[in-house]
Amino acid sequence: MKKLVSILLTLTLLFSLSAAAMAEETGDNIVIQFWHTRGSGTSYEGLKESVDNFNATIGKEKGITVQETFIGDYTAIMTKTQLSVQSGEQPQIVVASNTNTAPLVEDGILVDMMPYAEKSGFDVSNLMDCFMQIYGNTDGQLHSLPYIRSTPLFYYNKTMADAKGLTISSNPTIDEMVEFCKGLYEVDENGEVLVYGLEIVSDFGYFQAANLQQLGSALLADDGMSAPSLEDGTMLKVLTDWRSWVDEGWCRSFDATNAGDTMQQLFFQNKLGGFFNSSAGMRSITENCAEAGIELGVTYYPTYDAEKPVAEIGGGQIGIVGQGNSEEQIAAAWEFVQYLMSDEQITLTSKTTGYLPTTKSVANYEGMIEFWNENPLFKVAYDQLLENGVCQEKPYVPYLQDYTQYCADAVSLLIQEKSITPEEAVQQIVDTSSILF
Repeated sequence: MKKLVSILLTLTLLFSLSAAAMAEETGDNIVIQFWHTRGSGTSYEGLKESVDNFNATIGKEKGITVQETFIGDYTAIMTKTQLSVQSGEQPQIVVASNTNTAPLVEDGILVDMMPYAEKSGFDVSNLMDCFMQIYGNTDGQLHSLPYIRSTPLFYYNKTMADAKGLTISSNPTIDEMVEFCKGLYEVDENGEVLVYGLEIVSDFGYFQAANLQQLGSALLADDGMSAPSLEDGTMLKVLTDWRSWVDEGWCRSFDATNAGDTMQQLFFQNKLGGFFNSSAGMRSITENCAEAGIELGVTYYPTYDAEKPVAEIGGGQIGIVGQGNSEEQIAAAWEFVQYLMSDEQITLTSKTTGYLPTTKSVANYEGMIEFWNENPLFKVAYDQLLENGVCQEKPYVPYLQDYTQYCADAVSLLIQEKSITPEEAVQQIVDTSSILF
């Protein structure tokens, strides 16, 4: 019954979007539907500015009107895109998570944009090389573009650190971060925690996957047929360290619900000294710190091996839906997509969010340089992308989401509930994921 209700609710929402999902060709004007995940705050304001500017300039000149629709998170937009294609009520442009893009390519939903790029003179070599090595973008194809990509960073309370005489390098090792966060940790005379030094939320494919690579291993093998870290001891190493930090008291366990929001609120209340988070949250974090009177510090994502720092590149790709759309609609959609990938618009997106600038030329774009000079913390993620970034979706393994969920289930028991040991957590991952290999 619950499943039936869920299906009916999904269909109801889908049908409610149907009027906005079909591109209308009225006279010389083509209306393009753009489905996205940027639904609030400065992130939405920046997106709306991009859409309005396009409609008032290029769109007006070429008879194209873009209509944006916030669909929800990456899971919601994936589901609704697939359903809309099946019902013939698809949008023309969609933003999908990096790890969900390959299935859309496999299903033939996303069109190859390379012919349009070549015709319009769009320089794909200007994209960061890593984004041309992902599924759908090799062998002279271009099924998606890096629109809202992100990388994890270490955020810390610099005001608090300065008061204690603590410093940390811009590219810290795990050991350096541990000593730094221990120094931020405070308890009262009764042993009650006043300030936790660190908190890490559960996002295994984003945070810990990088730690495994730093140790010379991998979450999954390139062929997807095994999980090296389960066999070589690196998974046990990462989980043992995390659990020991929590057991020692200076690292806070994540919450069962609303973990990320709770973590950040503790930080803004001076009850948490540092945390890992996506660069995508830079704008909101800096604004909240300013309101709280906190000077924010930001470093690269900490590494186990100073000689082999690695940070995942997550976030979303943008693509054009081919199924059910006409050649005129696809060509019109390309006009907007390439507009979003201009240095001007990439700069706007980065300024209003913290998402990574993803082209080579943007580093020399006057607007970006001026913004970085005034807001140097926003440049940390871009520098890390250049030096340490690896795309989370490479290599493409169809069951990556399933495997990371198995890891997350074990981590919840290990870190949040503390009901199993690191050894038992590794064994649970081995047992539950055996069906995949």
